[in-house]
Amino acid sequence: METASSLTQSLRLLRWSAHQQRNSSDTRQVSGRSNADIVREVLVKYHQPYSFRQLLDHLQPRALPGVEKVEGDTYARVSVSSGVPQIFQVEDAADGLHLRITTTSHSDDALASDLKRIRYLFAVEEDPSLAVAHLSCDPFIGQLVEQRPWVRVPRCWDPFETSIRIIIGQQISVAAAATISGRIAARFGTKVSTGSDLNLAFPSADVLAHADLSDVGLTERRKVTIQTFARSVLDGSIDFETPKDLQDIERSWCALPGIGPWTAQVAAMRVLGHNDAMPASDLGILRSVNNIAEQDLNSAALQKQSKVWAPFRSWAAQHLWQAPQVNRNS
Repeated sequence: METASSLTQSLRLLRWSAHQQRNSSDTRQVSGRSNADIVREVLVKYHQPYSFRQLLDHLQPRALPGVEKVEGDTYARVSVSSGVPQIFQVEDAADGLHLRITTTSHSDDALASDLKRIRYLFAVEEDPSLAVAHLSCDPFIGQLVEQRPWVRVPRCWDPFETSIRIIIGQQISVAAAATISGRIAARFGTKVSTGSDLNLAFPSADVLAHADLSDVGLTERRKVTIQTFARSVLDGSIDFETPKDLQDIERSWCALPGIGPWTAQVAAMRVLGHNDAMPASDLGILRSVNNIAEQDLNSAALQKQSKVWAPFRSWAAQHLWQAPQVNRNS
């Protein structure tokens, strides 16, 4: 893995403190150097309580070789802006207040874009206190929430990439989904030169819309789903930018072949940032619920039970995935 110390052998260090507010920046240029010759170190403030380890534990089994990786206490990923690749690394600053991001972003615009994505992926600006206050009073999951008030709902780096990976993950294990997603990235992604083993960008919608997805481990039905979804993103039928309520999301996503409520609800959580989604048919959530309830609830019963968790059902779902001895599958 590249580290800040190894990168500074060839690049100068710029410190950028970005923790005062979302768009604030305090930047000092190294004299005589352009942005392209600079490593930047960014401190991003998060709401407490916060567990960076929780997010790493979510990302590690899903990491795609060449695209991203988790090693030790660091998450690293390649990013491409205006055709120029850069690598960023994220770690806990160990001050109880910030994440530390080290990046080779070549411009201020590229850095700003990466920081926006990092903030969203790691949910640093989300305050868990309202969800904790609401859910901890619930006799069903209250104790679980009280024990882990730092749990966040992991979001995403790229909406299209994560959507495709959620589709691939339907009814298969995390490991199997990561393997297939990795094959798609390796075969159809864009190779970039970074001087690192992070040298691959996940394929875009225009690539996957017409890709020959043979021999990557997908069923014929799933191939059609991925291609149809990619085309729907291109023609605007699937829109990641315009806010929509859960009913509209489920309606538009489930109109596509091979997509059901589970996919739509998980995408609402991970991709679109909804706090009240509930993938009630998820086997990991059902297993956790039934461990707690000591009974055999089905998805319909869970859907009914979850109404009292509104408007924080996404958070409740994440707590149930995080519960001990539960095999998460989303």
